[in-house]
Amino acid sequence: MRMFPYRSSAIVPLLFAVTTLTRGFAADQPKCAQPQVIEDPTYKPGQVWSYKSRPGEDKSTITILRVESTPKMGVIVHVRIDGFKLENCAGNRGDSAMDHAPFTKAAIDKSVVKLLRTEKDLPDFQEGYTDWLSHCGGLYQMSVADALTATNKTMKDHGCDK
Repeated sequence: MRMFPYRSSAIVPLLFAVTTLTRGFAADQPKCAQPQVIEDPTYKPGQVWSYKSRPGEDKSTITILRVESTPKMGVIVHVRIDGFKLENCAGNRGDSAMDHAPFTKAAIDKSVVKLLRTEKDLPDFQEGYTDWLSHCGGLYQMSVADALTATNKTMKDHGCDK
């Protein structure tokens, strides 16, 4: 005869409770390596660069927002992209800006043309950056122009009634 008939069924919830109280919920733990801000010899926050833009977007620029690194992803250059055109479902093109876009350093190296100026105040990118971090987001490994083309295609493919 068992002296504690509920003992075995109570062990799993008890272990869960003890583990949760001592270690925290899994949601509290970072899901991916947290990037570390680094000093890069070429790219500094606030720099505004011209880049090899798409046809008709010669005035488009990128602004360096943050430069970071992780062991797995390497150097990450976060940028804002201004003055490019996105095409809507009806084929109309309008001026657009992308508040936050993370690129590999190699992708930015092959995109930039000329440093135009350095701004003291950075544009606000915290919302996009936080969203990127919370989803362990990836990086664009293609040129800025190719990334804009891919983004526009994705928006049209998934945002237009077929």
